[in-house]
Amino acid sequence: MKNVTIALTGSGGTGVVALGEMVLQVAARLGLYGILRKTFGPQIRGGESAAIVRLGPRPLASFGETIDLLLVLDWTNFQRFADEIPLTDTTLIIEDTAAGTAPAALQSATRLDFSGLARQQGSAHSNIAALGYLGSWLGCDGGQIERALEQRLQHHGADTLALIRRVAQAGSHLHTVSPLALAAPAAVTGGERGKEREQERGERWLATGNQLAGLGALEAGIRFVAAYPITPASDALEWMAGRIEQQGGHLVQAEDELAAINMAIGAGFGGVPAMTATSGPGLALMAEAMGLAVASETPLVILNVMRGGPSTGIPTKSEQSDFNLAVYGLHGDAPHVVMAALTIADCHHTLGWAVAVASERQTLSIVLSDQFLGQSMQILPPLAEGAFKAEPVSASLPPAEGGDYFRYLNTDNGVSPVALPGQAGGMYTADGLEHSEQALPSAKAQDHQTQLDKRQRKLESLVDSPHWGECCRQQGAELLILCFGSLYPIALEAQQILLGESLPVNVVGIRLLSPPPLAQIRQCMDEVKQVVVIEQNHQGQFARYLRSFGLSFCSYHRPGPRLFTPGELVRQVKEMRHAESQAI
Repeated sequence: MKNVTIALTGSGGTGVVALGEMVLQVAARLGLYGILRKTFGPQIRGGESAAIVRLGPRPLASFGETIDLLLVLDWTNFQRFADEIPLTDTTLIIEDTAAGTAPAALQSATRLDFSGLARQQGSAHSNIAALGYLGSWLGCDGGQIERALEQRLQHHGADTLALIRRVAQAGSHLHTVSPLALAAPAAVTGGERGKEREQERGERWLATGNQLAGLGALEAGIRFVAAYPITPASDALEWMAGRIEQQGGHLVQAEDELAAINMAIGAGFGGVPAMTATSGPGLALMAEAMGLAVASETPLVILNVMRGGPSTGIPTKSEQSDFNLAVYGLHGDAPHVVMAALTIADCHHTLGWAVAVASERQTLSIVLSDQFLGQSMQILPPLAEGAFKAEPVSASLPPAEGGDYFRYLNTDNGVSPVALPGQAGGMYTADGLEHSEQALPSAKAQDHQTQLDKRQRKLESLVDSPHWGECCRQQGAELLILCFGSLYPIALEAQQILLGESLPVNVVGIRLLSPPPLAQIRQCMDEVKQVVVIEQNHQGQFARYLRSFGLSFCSYHRPGPRLFTPGELVRQVKEMRHAESQAI
């Protein structure tokens, strides 16, 4: 059955993002699957704003290349993000009568009076009238729309809820008078599958990657968060702020990023699993303190939700351009862990793993997400509780020879015994100076060599973890698409399109970026004739990194904010196959 993509646009403050979220919620109640992408400008209020919703009968984790329906509440500033909303001759366009003047090429839109319907009920919420209209198109009854409104507006009074219901009802009635000339997606029904789908309708999650990252962190044991707000990571902090205290923890808004990371390091030194969250500019400010976490071997987790750069860049758009900063950005030789969440749901898994690794290896774990994963909302089946837990600090200290406590003991696996502050016999100094095994500051070459080797050694076995990445193979595949982060679900959809055209390909998403799982990557590459590494940044940072280890492949990369699409990858694969056949 066909998927349908809807773009809801307007200026900031018109409520199109809220409209998109409620459309997604209504779709979930109908048994559909879907994903919502939010796109807006950096302005606090005003500017451009859009919600792009893709709905269908099967799970969806990416977007196609075309828009089936464009619903406009306000044309102002539409051109600022027109290249992110790919319209075609088949796109159906509906505009509110109060939307203003459409661009010359789009003036064939159907006009509907959403704002007038709202005013008739004494409201200014034209987006709610549009919700009623779209809900009726999807086949909702009034109760399903009302439940979505009640969940969204649960903190408002009864009078407000009654008013909003009337506006939605007026929008539903409008659809009976002026029906939408577009086939609505339908859930899979009939037979046992239909019964299963009925049972699933009450068991859906609507979640963003930022929310699921917060959930994974809390489930793994994070009990202290310090952070300074920054787009697009702030959503994760806001979600955790309302829940961490229920787990006996605390979230602190620091005065800046430097204070935030140092607070988190202090909590980790005290034995409390801790993290911070930021985006590229904040991560740059944290670089010196990240080195402190590595040198002092203090557990620390950083969630970095990437956006367009450099500098302030494009704060509200997605890009994978912090790769170099995350992997190489610390001064000196500072081995640490870098992971990348592969999907919205995988933000839950990856954050949990990062917390466990930081704790058990006494190290810095950076998790890369991006604006697309972090702020997009997806209809998901319920996720099982995370399997990862932060290892508690040992209450007993294995004594070194002579009975003294050697905090940085050079062990076989590189992980040394750690004590809580105040623990008898466990006093030591944790600072940024190089040190001996006893934690005494030392400038000796041998001590420096020993500690560098130890910090590197304790991370090396991570590459053997089954969590290093995800592989999706197809029989007869001669080409491999290798990627990380949010390009993984896009590559998986491209894989299905190519399979339908008798061009099987393999797809590998790398979750563990540093240390790199080279043996696994090489094995996947040896299974095929051609390999293409894809990434969303201007310089091909991931490709350059892999080539530094002697790997050979083709590279396809470009910057944001326009997202990759499955169709784009399909064309790239076909071009590569054609080029190979011509060479032969």
